[in-house]
Amino acid sequence: MGVAADNQLSERQYVRTITTGWRFTLPAQIRKARGWNEGEVLTAELAGDSLVLSEADGEPGELKCYLGSGGKIVIPAGIREALEWSLGERLAIKNEAHGVVLRACCRRDRCRSCGKLHNVSEVIDNLFLCAECWNRYVETVIMAKGHGA
Repeated sequence: MGVAADNQLSERQYVRTITTGWRFTLPAQIRKARGWNEGEVLTAELAGDSLVLSEADGEPGELKCYLGSGGKIVIPAGIREALEWSLGERLAIKNEAHGVVLRACCRRDRCRSCGKLHNVSEVIDNLFLCAECWNRYVETVIMAKGHGA
C-alpha cells in the first residue's frame, strides 16, 4: 500500500462497538486498504490507552489475533483487561501508518450531563448520569411539580 493511501485513510475515523464474544468489526475500507483478508494473522499491541493492530511478523511472544469472516476480530483478553474495556464499549478506529489504532470513545458509563466517570449509573436504557446530576434532575422535576400544582 502506498503512502498516499495511508495519509488519506488516517484522516478518517470509524466507530464500532465491542459485542458479545469481545468482538468488533474492522471496517471494510481499512481491510481493503491494508489488503487484509479473512484468516489474516495480526499482531495486537498495547500502546498507552490504545490497541494497535498490524501485520504479524512472527516475533516470539507477539500477542496475536485473527481476522474472521465479515471483518470480525476478537480482542485478546490481556489487552481488554489492561485497557479496562467492557462489552458495549465504543471504539474509535483509525488506519495510521504504523497500524490500525483502536481507542475507547463515547464511553457509555460517562455522565451524559457533566461527563464524569465516577459514581455513574444507567438511570434509563442507555442514559448514564452521575449521582449529582441525577439528584439535580430529580429536584428540578419535584420543584416543577410543586409549583405547577
